[in-house]
Amino acid sequence: MNTLGLERRDGRNLLLVAAVVTLVIAATSEGPTWVRLVAGGIGGLVSSVVFVLSTLLINRYKPDHW
Repeated sequence: MNTLGLERRDGRNLLLVAAVVTLVIAATSEGPTWVRLVAGGIGGLVSSVVFVLSTLLINRYKPDHW
């Protein structure tokens, strides 16, 4: 994670976001259990990618006084 420019705190937040999104999607989707788990996993993966990209962009372009 350090090679990307992410801090330890960002990694913790990434796991938290992915877990919450996965649980919410799995709990609210319809279908058999395996379908709900797959949908939750895909949603968690997509949210993780978006989180990393947005964090990298924020870290790169944020003002110095932040």
